Amino acid sequence: MSDEIINVKPPGGMRTVMLNNKPVGYVKETGDPNENVRLAKEFLISKGLWKEIPITKLMYDQAVSFANVSNYIYEKDLKKIPREPKGITPFVVNAAFSAEMYLKCIQKKYGEPSQTHTLTSLFKALPNKVKDKINKHKKQLESQYDVDSGTLFKEHLKTINNAFETWRYIYEKNNESIHIPTTIFVLHVLHQTAVEELEIET
Repeated sequence: MSDEIINVKPPGGMRTVMLNNKPVGYVKETGDPNENVRLAKEFLISKGLWKEIPITKLMYDQAVSFANVSNYIYEKDLKKIPREPKGITPFVVNAAFSAEMYLKCIQKKYGEPSQTHTLTSLFKALPNKVKDKINKHKKQLESQYDVDSGTLFKEHLKTINNAFETWRYIYEKNNESIHIPTTIFVLHVLHQTAVEELEIET
């Protein structure tokens, strides 16, 4: 299903079909959201406007969306000292899920992604040639961050390894910590690798 359909209700029991934020036509308002979407899709297909989006691109887009939220929180709450403590947990959870989706969209290119939130397990399941690309990007980017250049990427990954699950319930823990520059570095490396692997135009 394309994510480019947006239905906005015009007068007269019709719904406007939008493509790239522009109206392209109308379909009948049925009262059923799923049926409205089906009719909008049929309309776009009939006009030669429908474009199927590969699942790997949808997964990549989701990874980017969560990375963007994490970055927004970082810029707003965590970039300057003193930091806003309430921003730390959503920063970590969004970053960890973004990292998971980057790894899974790359995995999907080669088969079905692993059903786990553990980042090191997802990394381990990648083909060696992809790991080589990740290490290449690690070396290219590490000078931009406050990270140890002698540390393997999988060790950097461990800093947020199970963070998606752990940090959602951080109030139950008393010994969790996070290194913010490493978290951002991991996302940057995975983003660059996904762009290269999936041949995403930027």
